[in-house]
Amino acid sequence: MVKHQRDELTYQGLLMVLRADIRSGHFPPGARLKVAELTKRYNTSAMPVRQALVELQSQGIISIPANRGASVRIVDEELLNNLCDLRKVLLSLLVRRFVERATSADIDQLERFEDAMDRAETIEQHRIANDLFFEQIDDVAGNPEASDALNRTWPLITPAARHFGPRDLGAISRGHRALIAAARAGDADEAVRLALEAVDATREWFVGQIKAEKAAEAVGR
Repeated sequence: MVKHQRDELTYQGLLMVLRADIRSGHFPPGARLKVAELTKRYNTSAMPVRQALVELQSQGIISIPANRGASVRIVDEELLNNLCDLRKVLLSLLVRRFVERATSADIDQLERFEDAMDRAETIEQHRIANDLFFEQIDDVAGNPEASDALNRTWPLITPAARHFGPRDLGAISRGHRALIAAARAGDADEAVRLALEAVDATREWFVGQIKAEKAAEAVGR
């Protein structure tokens, strides 16, 4: 059983821990989230668990169909396309503002996060460094509302990334390095183009994997 400090047993604390457990893959796509089991795991009562589940449903992370229990949302082709469309809109704004506002030190920090990605020995280390890379863009861009909207939705793709694996890490690195170079040159249009190109590459990778899995399942029936 997961042990938590007393101040983590509030609704907000439970929400953070449960969301992190879903993102880490402890609860994979399609996993049932039973209130009784969650109260035992997190050593808390049913009320904050139910509150957290309702909030996670509003964020799109889980689904709670009528007369059925909660479960981790499965990333299908429709959801993936919706997430990528939204990411392109928000990321174009944030990347442009980053380039317009970033100092040399800000870009140096972005490059250090990319260096950490390239040194990563595990997928989890790569994911953490990748998150820090985009958090740096968010922080410098200075639009917390756009950043919050992006950070509340894009993590929905994490279970799919754990299931299928990330797209080519070398291609990701080359794209990030090119974006950094564009930022140093003050070329916001090029930086935005590269960011959107990366989203489309991610879309293509995961849609391909989803279709391949469906085809394999159909053959196996």
